[in-house]
Amino acid sequence: MTPSFADIVEEARLSARALWDYGDSFFNPTVRLGVTGLSRAGKTVFITALVHGLIRGGRFPVFEPFATGRIARARLEPQPDDAVPRFDYENHVRTLIEVRRWPNSTTDISELRLVIDYQRQNGADRTLTLDIVDYPGEWLLDLPLLNKSFEQWSAESLALSREPLRARLAAPWHAHLATVSAEGREDEQAALTAARLFTDYLRACRDERFAMSLLPPGRFLMPGSLAGSPALTFAPLEVPADGTAPEGSSWAMMVRRYEAYKDVVVRPFFPRSLCAARSPDRAGRCARGLQRRTRGAA
Repeated sequence: MTPSFADIVEEARLSARALWDYGDSFFNPTVRLGVTGLSRAGKTVFITALVHGLIRGGRFPVFEPFATGRIARARLEPQPDDAVPRFDYENHVRTLIEVRRWPNSTTDISELRLVIDYQRQNGADRTLTLDIVDYPGEWLLDLPLLNKSFEQWSAESLALSREPLRARLAAPWHAHLATVSAEGREDEQAALTAARLFTDYLRACRDERFAMSLLPPGRFLMPGSLAGSPALTFAPLEVPADGTAPEGSSWAMMVRRYEAYKDVVVRPFFPRSLCAARSPDRAGRCARGLQRRTRGAA
């Protein structure tokens, strides 16, 4: 079908707009920086300290653009994503400086926009827009689920829970599991109990006394606004890896909710760029990446 004149004009307009946006981003780049890590890794303190130091002129001796005076100023501006909560920078600063205690741990995704006016090494003035996203690391545990069926995930989770160090922690959940018939009629109360006991087991594994590697689904430990939803009300079952769930069974209900969890939780929240804050060296890599941007980017 031959395109109409209106279609050609619209395509030309979109192409021109894309070229304009590319040119603008070339001279005034925008970087989306995701900071992630498990609970108590120090994500909130790291972001707060970084932003506070850039805005107030802190000491960053290893950050060459700042140490040599090429950073003119840094300021906060409204974030671009209206549906994402704002990172509560001001309150975190008050908690650290005035109250003198650690801020509360990250429980949901949040964002903060920092605009940095700087000078390139060739003397050209540029503006870098830095969108910092605070992202609970527990949620990243879910990424492997995208390539696993409910039956595969159940088998792996159950096998790990029966290892010597984990079996004692999983005992209450295992006791309930023994009373559940996977092919029996779906039972909401049984599902709620299974999800609660499975979550207790995951939480016990995370406890600093055991510090075991965590298992998906990570949102069970950091539910955020989805707490209590059906998408977070499922648990592994004793089912064959190549079996088919009977319609209306507990098995079918768990499969449905497991797939809903992947659709509603896992896929939409995969960040485009991540900087793990699980250790100081990784936080340092974030700083060095920002340094490279202000040194060589247009």
